[in-house]
Amino acid sequence: MNIQPLKTKPIFDMHVTLKSPLNIGSTYAGNRMIFDVESGFFSGDTMNGTLKSSGGDWLILHPDGSLSLDVRVCLETDDNALIYMHYKGRWVVPDHLKQQVFSTDSCEQVDKDEYYLRTLIMFETSDKRYKWLNDLVAVSQGYRTPVGISYNVMAVL
Repeated sequence: MNIQPLKTKPIFDMHVTLKSPLNIGSTYAGNRMIFDVESGFFSGDTMNGTLKSSGGDWLILHPDGSLSLDVRVCLETDDNALIYMHYKGRWVVPDHLKQQVFSTDSCEQVDKDEYYLRTLIMFETSDKRYKWLNDLVAVSQGYRTPVGISYNVMAVL
């Protein structure tokens, strides 16, 4: 068997500012928190714009300390196209880094390669200029920022 690595191509970098979480508490699935999007922006070679304040992250903290992301956001490009973006992901931070990563004061001191924050992304749009997004799967590597989360978003070729 000759397995080749997947090829990717950068689409954009996205920076999300989150509101304070709504803590649902301990449920059968884990500790549920909901983070609403306050604002955000994205920029890349083929598209730029902002995040509408209509989305959020339905986050689960599992008993083992890992996190599962379930995110829905609406992008608005600089040329007024609306794009629905939804993604699921995993966030695993080694115990010795959790305090730093989850602190707004020290999160930027930890290199994003020292923890695992990856997502699988799908897009939906009716705008013909961006219809190519409907036909691809994207992935990202994320990292914590003092105001929320940022992602390097890449198309899987």
